[in-house]
Amino acid sequence: MMMQEKLAALRLPEPIAVVGMGVSGKSAFRYLQAAGYQVQAFDGKAQGEILPLCLDDPAQFAAFATLIVSPGIDRRTAAIASAGGEVINDVELFARLVEKPVLAVTGSNGKSTVVSMLAETLSALGQRVRLCGNIGRPVLEALFDAPQETDCYVVELSSYQLEVCPSLQIAVGAIVNITPDHLDRYDSFADYAQAKANLARQSAVCVLNADDAQCTALADLATQTLFYGKGQAVCVQDDALWLDGEKVLDTRQLSVYGAHNAANALVALLMLRAFGADMAEAAAALCLFKGLPHRMVLVGEYGGVRYLNDSKATNIGATAAALAGISAPIYLIAGGVGKNQDFKELAQVILQSSVKKVLLIGVDNRDMQAALQTGGIDYVDCGEMHHAVQYAKQAAQAGDWVLLSPATASFDQFSGYDARGSCFAYEVQNQCQ
Repeated sequence: MMMQEKLAALRLPEPIAVVGMGVSGKSAFRYLQAAGYQVQAFDGKAQGEILPLCLDDPAQFAAFATLIVSPGIDRRTAAIASAGGEVINDVELFARLVEKPVLAVTGSNGKSTVVSMLAETLSALGQRVRLCGNIGRPVLEALFDAPQETDCYVVELSSYQLEVCPSLQIAVGAIVNITPDHLDRYDSFADYAQAKANLARQSAVCVLNADDAQCTALADLATQTLFYGKGQAVCVQDDALWLDGEKVLDTRQLSVYGAHNAANALVALLMLRAFGADMAEAAAALCLFKGLPHRMVLVGEYGGVRYLNDSKATNIGATAAALAGISAPIYLIAGGVGKNQDFKELAQVILQSSVKKVLLIGVDNRDMQAALQTGGIDYVDCGEMHHAVQYAKQAAQAGDWVLLSPATASFDQFSGYDARGSCFAYEVQNQCQ
């Protein structure tokens, strides 16, 4: 049976509303329509056949039997909360159709790197892999793309995606960490953590970070749990990755920077072993992984000063991980949209690091300034990236690092973290070469 026929055979209650026409919404709409369903698209930018989305209207979806909700849509809004039909997402449709093994990763930070490590390594080992989910490619698009020529799916899942996909069965899953993020979307940190916990509940084998209290609390949810971290048989220690007392590789063999990336590699290896991969072959392939854009990428070294782009650090936990892996003196460029984070936590992280001075960017960084002042941390309000790089170039000495790791979202000044990182790279190359 063709995948389109299988989708039709699900006999989803109609009519169906696809709420939000981002990449996942567009793919869901396209495949549902092709399968013969009565489906209507809604989006904040109405055009053509797409109707306007009014999330404050409790009656908007009263006539719909099924809602396919995109990750960017808050389910607490009146329109979604009042809907009488089943509320699911594209991942749930994927779950009801997929027949090949699924490896899935979530976490506040590091999940994109881990799934990319997994996909590249499995491909090198001869597996026909589809990488999809939160990392960019919609899960349905990956599923409908030559399913008979696919051995497994590697899926990155956000907390939003994990909210409404109860049918997803994961062969090997991992939760790399759970730290405060998206608190503008959840009523509490506990609610955010519970969304992440769904991955453990739905995994046959779940890899958990023993150094994260939120992760260890999930140990009883999975059928089988594998821990990694300090004091565990699976750990990063003495500049090496260890699996059950056996050194698998030295961290210097990896092509990515930072202690957190060594931990990411360890997660990937542990998942690969649980999936049945040969460890020697997997370790050799993993060492070839070059990293992802805007995640601890060396932009250049000028006058003995290293400039690193970690623009993907959109929360405090990500910046903490970046700083933990550096012993050299740091000029830290930070600031942006805070997402209701408590920047006193960032101040504590900075105090325990080798940061010499914080160079602030962002339209409104008063909360971060207040936290830095309270912590007695030296900072300069540079406002824009151009001025931050200019200050760093004048102040930094040979042996120092200039690190863009903002601990915030970017939408006050940029279209996304990638645009912010590209701006940093441009300014460094333009001012320092």
